[in-house]
Amino acid sequence: MMKKFGRKALALSLTAVLGASMVLTGCGKSKSEDKKGEDTTAKIGLTTGLASDTTADISIMTWSGDSKYYEDIGSMDLSTDKLTSQNVAQVYAVAKQFKKLYPNIKINLWAKTGDPDQPGTPKWEQEMTSFKAKYGKYPDIWASTSVTNDIKKGLAADLSVFSDDETYKAYNENLMSNLNYYGFQGGLPSYSIPWGIWVNKALAESKNINVPDPDWTIDEYTRFFTKSDNTSFWGDKSTPVNIINMGTTTINKQIKEKGTVDLDSDEVKSLLSYIPKWAASTIDVAEGAGTLSKDIKIESKTYSWYYFCNNRCLTNITDPWYLTAGADESAKESESYIDSKDWDIYPFPSTDYCGNTIKVVMDPICIHNYAADDGNKEWSDDEKAKLKATYTFATYWTASTEAKQAIFDQKWTDNGAEKSAAGDSFPVVSGDTYNKQMDIWNKLPAHKTYKDKEGWKEI
Repeated sequence: MMKKFGRKALALSLTAVLGASMVLTGCGKSKSEDKKGEDTTAKIGLTTGLASDTTADISIMTWSGDSKYYEDIGSMDLSTDKLTSQNVAQVYAVAKQFKKLYPNIKINLWAKTGDPDQPGTPKWEQEMTSFKAKYGKYPDIWASTSVTNDIKKGLAADLSVFSDDETYKAYNENLMSNLNYYGFQGGLPSYSIPWGIWVNKALAESKNINVPDPDWTIDEYTRFFTKSDNTSFWGDKSTPVNIINMGTTTINKQIKEKGTVDLDSDEVKSLLSYIPKWAASTIDVAEGAGTLSKDIKIESKTYSWYYFCNNRCLTNITDPWYLTAGADESAKESESYIDSKDWDIYPFPSTDYCGNTIKVVMDPICIHNYAADDGNKEWSDDEKAKLKATYTFATYWTASTEAKQAIFDQKWTDNGAEKSAAGDSFPVVSGDTYNKQMDIWNKLPAHKTYKDKEGWKEI
């Protein structure tokens, strides 16, 4: 079982698992050393030996942007008021720094507005095809919604050819292994956050409900969840079936280890009796029964996160993406800000089969398989050179501390407010580099809530 945290163990105490895994993977060699024994940690992201006069044209395709195409964005001079997308601001900041190192490499960007499969827009796969039709090639780097499919299509390059590179070694092994298929390294982690359960402690205490400790069991979770009055507040918006996925060894764990699931196992069967108990204390069931007031629906726009923010739910199990927005005291008027004086993030409850656990959200990027462009699977020297240049930028962007600092320093405009371009993502590297990048993460004003909480320093 996970270590027992004190009652005031910080929100995000659960990230001890994520943080520790990142640190532990670097324990054997927490610092990279060159042949002379020099500490090269600060050089992570620039360890490929790419010549400074290299010429290349690298196009990036991602989402959560503004759907504008930026050619050679690193050479542009964009004012803060022109940067209205956080993702665009991040790439702009990194490309500007990279341009100083490699003046002959152009970084182009197209970032789709909203999600990759935003309703009313083409699917991400179609967007990839449209990009090729419009710009004459597939993107060199893209945010992938399915690395396995991109490999099957022959689009993604095998990055294991860089396995001796110091930056490659610096990535968190657990994250990298989830993108490795029988030795084929299909992508790199670019974004990672812990996924636990948001707990509205102030709401519970105002209703005289005892709040369990973070190392709660499934029975403690259920008792807490079902104390809702189901009129003005509920356990959660929807039935938390993920508790069963995470609390057995035959679903999520078996998928990770064997690539299969067994829904008919005794473990799963023994936990099914919890589902009707949870369901009875959800907003979805109240809405289906016609007992959810119209005012409450309008107040939260029927969105799970807003119900939690508006003190309508004791927990939230479905929205891990609000580490910054939920705690940003400079944006208390935002619908995404948690309107509670005391909240926390807990791990998933333990069961007879699994201890307290967390999920990890990871967004990967892939790099184009240049060998497929001429129909010849053999890599030419020119194709290898293209891959090396693109890989160098991709690792600089996702793994280097210099890039993280540039992103932190970059400003963008969010609904009229000027903010740092830094966001939720934890570092995707390990060892000392992870610690240095977490120092930057902690400096973001919106993350002060986490930094100042008891227990955070132990992570």
